[in-house]
Amino acid sequence: MKWNWDPQGWKRWIKLLLGLVTIWPIVYIVVFMVLIFSGFFFGVLLSGPAQQHPRNIDLIQLERKIQNGEIKELQISATEIQAVDRDGRNFRTDVYNESTREEIIRQAREPDSNQRPRVDKIDENRSEPRIEKIFPVGFALFIVVHMATILLMFLLMPLYIILAVKNERLDQTMRIVWVVLTCTVGMFANPVYWYLHVWRAEPAGSSATPTQII
Repeated sequence: MKWNWDPQGWKRWIKLLLGLVTIWPIVYIVVFMVLIFSGFFFGVLLSGPAQQHPRNIDLIQLERKIQNGEIKELQISATEIQAVDRDGRNFRTDVYNESTREEIIRQAREPDSNQRPRVDKIDENRSEPRIEKIFPVGFALFIVVHMATILLMFLLMPLYIILAVKNERLDQTMRIVWVVLTCTVGMFANPVYWYLHVWRAEPAGSSATPTQII
């Protein structure tokens, strides 16, 4: 069937569908910028100026601090151990071996001279952080959406150029203007063209109705 480029003969749902895909790149850019800036803002806000970064130490130094009773809190995960001493300083060390973690925990629970554990608080969370599992999937989904949006923008350019060139209700000058706008600022010009010359295009009369798109 011969394709009809005159929006007057298009069905309403086709116009709406074209409008949605036309406005999507703008929506995507806005959402992308909001997420980027909000993530940066809240990251800086939540980090706070008083929060200090833990200092890296090795296992021998950590064991020595535990045996000397300098550590008051241990946070143990699947890949690292974070410690807080009695002066509020933070330390961290990478630990990937299960037996090494068990030995650190054993030393931390040993009673001191007062028959109290050497470390007051031990927080064990050896499961992988949930964000580490979700991040690869979310990043892959973001890449797919990003590439699909770029492809959509490339496809919309020739579409709107053809619509402008074949629009018999525009004179030659306006056709050239719309073609230039589509090639330069198409992401913003296309929604305007869609509203003016696609959505507002009145259905043709029954005597001159173009072949409808099915």
